[in-house]
Amino acid sequence: MKVIVIDCGTTNCRMRMLDGDKLLASVTKHTGASDAVQSGSNAGLMRALKESYEELVAAEPEAIREVQDIVASGMITSRAGLIEIEHLSGPVRLEDLSRSIRRFAFPELFPHPVLFIPGVKFKGEEGVDRDMIRGEETELCGYLEQVAAEENGVKGRLFMHYGSHHKWIKTWEHSIVSSSTSISGELMMAVMKHTILKDNTIPLDEVAPDLDWVRKGLEAARQFGAGRAFFQVRTLNVLNKQDKQLSTSFLIGVIVYQDLAMLTEELLRGVEEIVIYGRSLFPSIIVPILSEYYPNIAVRVVPEEESGILNVHGAANLYRKYKEEMNGC
Repeated sequence: MKVIVIDCGTTNCRMRMLDGDKLLASVTKHTGASDAVQSGSNAGLMRALKESYEELVAAEPEAIREVQDIVASGMITSRAGLIEIEHLSGPVRLEDLSRSIRRFAFPELFPHPVLFIPGVKFKGEEGVDRDMIRGEETELCGYLEQVAAEENGVKGRLFMHYGSHHKWIKTWEHSIVSSSTSISGELMMAVMKHTILKDNTIPLDEVAPDLDWVRKGLEAARQFGAGRAFFQVRTLNVLNKQDKQLSTSFLIGVIVYQDLAMLTEELLRGVEEIVIYGRSLFPSIIVPILSEYYPNIAVRVVPEEESGILNVHGAANLYRKYKEEMNGC
């Protein structure tokens, strides 16, 4: 069964062709929901989707004829995406996701219908304490379906997804029960690229984080707040003559504090395992800190290359369930 999977996030859009569980071709465009928000139009996203499909056709001209459907998740289902699909109200079971898939046609983009996997919203204990996810529900489905075969009795898990946004997502067995999101990833890039701190830091792909200086940044944010701690990045480099590797590590520590501050008693209640996935920079930093703060909770890291295909596995699993349900009607 051949299918195309679209994973559209805040800053990137990925389109992949699958034959069962085998990846046949993949295309990535550096276009996402943030581009639509900033430009006021989704024209750039639509162009990227059309180009991605055409590139898949060129890469697999024979296989493309056997594609039955396109499955999409993430910010493509938001108002800044292709079509806005209402969130499901959490908690949700994985089977709730497959039963809630919505089907639409976009003949100007694809000759196949598109099946949209909805995101999930959470009310929280207070009216202002609300949260939502789009795309991560599909990634978690990919992870939980994989570990089901080797289930080790863990019921409560807390996932941290490192992307444009940093998200703690709690699951209980095979249900997604709550989440807490920070704009940390976008905030970090904005501070490093579009403020005076650009002169005092180095690009993230050049950083070899110094954990001692990460901890100093964390403590500065705890003591003085993020705004003051961010400015200390500049004083470290300008007045203290610290190397930019160290001042960047300090800045990362400020971001880490923002993420740790989201860990409420309710979010941690019943958690036996924390699973870290997404960008590779943060796991090496956060794992020793989490192990120190929460010694009774196991911490597992999903390698970045595996993190990148969780969405593929999740979308394929949900698609199979969807087809089984449709055939059973």
